Amino acid sequence: MTSSTLLVTDVENLGEVVTLLRAAAADLDCGLQVRTLAGDEVDEAEAAAAARRDRERKRLPTPVRVDLRALVEGAPVDAEAVLRRARTRGLRGGATVDEVRRTNTR
Repeated sequence: MTSSTLLVTDVENLGEVVTLLRAAAADLDCGLQVRTLAGDEVDEAEAAAAARRDRERKRLPTPVRVDLRALVEGAPVDAEAVLRRARTRGLRGGATVDEVRRTNTR
């Protein structure tokens, strides 16, 4: 199965960012999961609230990762295409392709 990862740095607006990424991923037959950098599941509302508290304390919020996966066996996952599609839907920034986590497992 092919997978790829996006990093989201605009955690304060995580709900909006993930909504746009999820719609873009669906257009390209991909699913996604939001996780911490360590791989744990993320509660989007809690992560956004924690990011706002971090900003208030003059600290940088911790980014989260969005793991993309093909919904059809053998189909490629193109994180850059998902990101481009999300930008056409209104994503202004706050997400980037994580080249290190791009994998193609068999």
